Amino acid sequence: YLAVGILAALWERERSGQGQVIDAAIVDGVSSLMTFFAGLLPSGRIDLQRDRNPLAGAAPNYRCYRCADGREIAIGPLEPQFWGELLERMDAPEALWAGCADPAEWPAQGELLERLFATRTQAEWCALLEGSDACFAPVLELADAPQHPHLRQRGVYQELDGMMQAAPAPRFSRTPGKARRTLRCSTNEGWD
Repeated sequence: YLAVGILAALWERERSGQGQVIDAAIVDGVSSLMTFFAGLLPSGRIDLQRDRNPLAGAAPNYRCYRCADGREIAIGPLEPQFWGELLERMDAPEALWAGCADPAEWPAQGELLERLFATRTQAEWCALLEGSDACFAPVLELADAPQHPHLRQRGVYQELDGMMQAAPAPRFSRTPGKARRTLRCSTNEGWD
């Protein structure tokens, strides 16, 4: 929010010739980001109770599932066409095809999906679902993230001073950023 505020203030200054103070508290930004969820409450489309909140893991089509190898897959096919794509690729049982509109069915549907995801490894699920509209992603360990094909292709991580770290972001075509050194924390000395 501060970066956008600075840009907006610079843009406005070009028109008015006057500067201004930008007040960008974190609490303001968080509250603004919560507007979407707050707007869903009065309509009944979301519930703050975890066991009834579709975006907090209660809905079977918006949560993580453990695979045969103990790793996890995250799914989020909220729209019917994406849910159908996932179920078709999984060769899911008929009981899941009714959709996730009825919260009373969520526990049973979640149990079916738990059993289904436990039949294959994370890599097997990725091979089956990759390139589809099934709205899924492997849940990566931090150490595995630099090796993920999408992150490797984009160069999201780079090695510097023998350590992997996120590359500078955002990226600029004319003036690309460059990490200059690695920050290391020592319990005795603080940040280097």
